[in-house]
Amino acid sequence: MAMTAESTMPSPGDAAAATSVVDVPVETPAAAMSIKTETEGVSDERTVQHRRSLRESLPLIKMAPYLMFEAVMHAAHLRNAAHGWDLRTHMLISMVRKFMNHDGKTIEDLQERTKKGLHFHLDKVEARPFVVPAPVQEASVFLKHKIKSAIDKLTNESGLVEATIPDPTVVEVIAEWVIKQGSDHSKEFVPADNDVVVIYAHGGAHYLGSAAAHRFLTGQFAETTQVSILSLDYRLAPQNPLPAALTDFLVSYLYVLETLNVKPSRVVFAGDSSGGCLVLSALAVILHGTDVAARLPIPAGAVVISPWVDMTRCMPSENSKIIERFDYIPPADFYPKLKASKAWPAENGRYWYYAENNAILHPLVSPITSPSWKGSCPLAIILSEERLRDSGLLFSKFYRESGNPTYVYYHERLPHVFHLLGKGHPSVSKSYSEINSFINDCIARNAAAADSEKPKELSCKSTVIDIHGNEWPFPENKMPNYTYSELRKRMDARMTELSYLLQYLVAERQR
Repeated sequence: MAMTAESTMPSPGDAAAATSVVDVPVETPAAAMSIKTETEGVSDERTVQHRRSLRESLPLIKMAPYLMFEAVMHAAHLRNAAHGWDLRTHMLISMVRKFMNHDGKTIEDLQERTKKGLHFHLDKVEARPFVVPAPVQEASVFLKHKIKSAIDKLTNESGLVEATIPDPTVVEVIAEWVIKQGSDHSKEFVPADNDVVVIYAHGGAHYLGSAAAHRFLTGQFAETTQVSILSLDYRLAPQNPLPAALTDFLVSYLYVLETLNVKPSRVVFAGDSSGGCLVLSALAVILHGTDVAARLPIPAGAVVISPWVDMTRCMPSENSKIIERFDYIPPADFYPKLKASKAWPAENGRYWYYAENNAILHPLVSPITSPSWKGSCPLAIILSEERLRDSGLLFSKFYRESGNPTYVYYHERLPHVFHLLGKGHPSVSKSYSEINSFINDCIARNAAAADSEKPKELSCKSTVIDIHGNEWPFPENKMPNYTYSELRKRMDARMTELSYLLQYLVAERQR
């Protein structure tokens, strides 16, 4: 959920251009006037850039006293230094916590603030802008029917007959390829026959972020695993609620299969946080939607990092004081006081950006409520000492009980989507190594099946990894032990609590 802001600085080329203009010999008054105008234009542009850079740096400047205090607390071992964090980790997480305060802002402000990303520098990969074209009429009709039939089936099976979910709309999808450097820029990128394609959905609570803001993650993902990543700038809520982003994901998958001719056995779905929710929702549509010709088969595997699978946030870890020491996500009982705006008017009566209040328990919104995952692909779930821990662990239990290979990697003493800590952090490198091994296992399993050999059996495993890289099996007695019906009772009780808060939140937006 954490995003980074990009500062725009004048390039050396701007200064060189200004110098070259001044050095031109002046032979006529007209030439002098032309040179003066051009120089002033360059100067004005540089002034605008400097002001923009200063404006974007103001949040960090205002944060300086807070960060100095946190540094002192770290040095005195009164903060997370006692739990294994180094100073860099402590400062990064402290900054993210501060940025998570959204009070007094509008949805549009936050979206603008979090759509940019730092220029990531990795030696072996590059990001190339791309637009997934809207499918032709026949394919568009197929996709709409597939999604609508899945919505209806899951609505009935979940007993949510009053759930309000609009019909899907199919459009082109803004995206970018994160691929190895050295590919030909004179033509559109096309994966080679032996490439593995990962379709990636970024996090951001369904209403924030972008592909560019997640290059810190997709860049190292591509570099470590040697895959080609199609990172999506899917439509964001609340302007585009469910099923818009889900439709964008499936449009992209159909494009990879039918236009790029990539075999499903060489496609992996991946996403973090709310992007993990999109990945699981896409799998649910593939499993439950009508598809006589099997045009949308199950992919080779899926990777979800800190997935948001329970929109009600009803599990014990959501408000745990112990988790609070490590995670930057606010507790479930914290509600930002956002200003009313065009995208989020005060009178709309909704609390959730992503879906209507009566659809929050729907499996395409909260995938943990799906009645069955039978026949799905192998899944790797990366979790940490985070608010979403318990719901992620319980989801892995349900997914495994449906007969699917399930890998759980639980990283102690680290926050939600800890991959934001960057390339040099040992736990981040360890996690990408785990993801690489999982993807290789999935591809090898499918390759064996294609060659009429006995497919490699992927067993379920759950592993705990501490901050020093030591690992051991996850204790089964630490796994949340709720049944499906017990979970639904907790979620129903949570919805009752939230209904009382809804009137207060709407009133706050009206002020």
